[in-house]
Amino acid sequence: MSYRRILAIGDIHGNFRKFLTLWRQLAFDGTREIAIFLGDYTDRGPESREVMSWVMEHFHRQGFVFLRGNHDEMMLAACLGIEKNLWLQNGGRTTVESLRALEKSDADDFLTRWAKTIREMKLCYEVLQDGQPYWFMHAGIRPGVPLAEQEEETLLWDRDFAMADTYDGAPVVTVGHTPVPYLSIDGSVIPPIAAHPLILDDGRRILVDTGGFLPKGRISAVDVLTKRYWRSKLLPEERGLA
Repeated sequence: MSYRRILAIGDIHGNFRKFLTLWRQLAFDGTREIAIFLGDYTDRGPESREVMSWVMEHFHRQGFVFLRGNHDEMMLAACLGIEKNLWLQNGGRTTVESLRALEKSDADDFLTRWAKTIREMKLCYEVLQDGQPYWFMHAGIRPGVPLAEQEEETLLWDRDFAMADTYDGAPVVTVGHTPVPYLSIDGSVIPPIAAHPLILDDGRRILVDTGGFLPKGRISAVDVLTKRYWRSKLLPEERGLA
């Protein structure tokens, strides 16, 4: 299938209202387009439960791809009783707080369904259009390694790829995970209010996490075909921040 747009959506991190201001701008058509979410749906923001509900509602709909992020991996480990503290110390407590409105039985069922959803999420995704490969994952890759041979640790946790000086591989690679406001580009730090997706190396490396969890941070989407991008709008309570 040849897509009209191939959209990559960056980390939501429990900011549902902010995400909706982005999603409404996209006017997405799943019959002609594909929307690839780069992971990290929960934690840090106050509306993780609402984000999880939205993801589960759309998970099997045409045109939607939901990838797994490192926060999703940490939450899965917590749900399975493998390791809870790492998740709680990295924003998981805000997710727990967002679930308190549910009765315990409802919360248990909700988390069981969410854990199943995380397990179904792919670690990476490839779209081949007009002979050009487009790769998507949460964090990064090891350049020169085929996508099927990339290690899970790299796909979920890597920051070297986002922070590398250059990338000259054949696939166009799009990642989230490393917030653009934290990167130093040409010696100057991009402030959160001005954060926008970075299109680097003649469009071959695209960084889409624009720090939606930060004050005045944004959640962003990029059409990797045209390199056009969209950003969430500031919420009313953010407009008065210095």
